[in-house]
Amino acid sequence: MTTWTCKGPLAALGLVLLTACEGGQGFGASSGAAKPPLSRAKMAGGVVLVAPDGFCIDQTSLEPRFAVVARCDGLGAPASAGAAPRGLITVSLTPSKSGLLPSAQQIAAETALQNVSNVEKGENHVTFRAQGRIPVGGLSPNQWRGVARMGTQTAGIAVYGPERGDIASASGRGVLSQLITRSMKASAPAQTTVAKRN
Repeated sequence: MTTWTCKGPLAALGLVLLTACEGGQGFGASSGAAKPPLSRAKMAGGVVLVAPDGFCIDQTSLEPRFAVVARCDGLGAPASAGAAPRGLITVSLTPSKSGLLPSAQQIAAETALQNVSNVEKGENHVTFRAQGRIPVGGLSPNQWRGVARMGTQTAGIAVYGPERGDIASASGRGVLSQLITRSMKASAPAQTTVAKRN
């Protein structure tokens, strides 16, 4: 089972998420970080994590099996944020096991989530909305969760937003689905074509 672990940058990113960024001064810019935010990043097992529209990957959080994704203006790239909702996403990877993915109810039981709803299940992913613990103060307990096979890895994804924020309700599924779809496609093994002789 994939677990969602919270790393150090989450506290600082949570603060940026909950306050308005002025003059393009987000987490990366205000902390003097030399590493710019990314739109995609290579992770363990050849997984290519691709951020949803308006979101960027915090390069300072990036580990082979963990990443934090936030709205781009919160990471010092205001021109890339567009109209994306304020939100914070964590992604954790574990090697994939054979068999079916866990159900939303199994994931919820393993991670102390309650009030599971809006469940969608595909061949290689499960997404749902639930209530649970938050990584930093000020975020809504309402969150979107997903598990998806990406290449040889299984990603556990959590999408958080501020209290009364749009991402914790309506737009969260779209953000989650976009991250899953783009990352699964980017992480798929390259298909080799064999030339046919006439």
